[in-house]
Amino acid sequence: MAYEILKSIVEAEARAVEIKKQAVAQAEERKADALKQQEILLEEAKLQGAKEMHQAVENAVAESQEAIQKILKEAEEACSQIREQAAQRKEEAVLAVIGKVVGEYGSC
Repeated sequence: MAYEILKSIVEAEARAVEIKKQAVAQAEERKADALKQQEILLEEAKLQGAKEMHQAVENAVAESQEAIQKILKEAEEACSQIREQAAQRKEEAVLAVIGKVVGEYGSC
């Protein structure tokens, strides 16, 4: 009877050692899986970040193009007004010079 008790204790200890080995193996496997998942998630985050950065750059370029076009339109309108004013003043200046010349030197 004592032999059977000792035998069952030894068998229980052997099972405990085997269970512990299996638990360690499972823990290592889970750790490896977690590290793989971590790498996958990190790579996905990097790709998503790069995609979002690229999209932000595209949006900024598009917005700046709109702003540039608006500024160019405003500048063209301002230049057009200045040309009109210059044309009006040129005619006034020509008439003033003619009037001055004719006034000083008389009519021909």
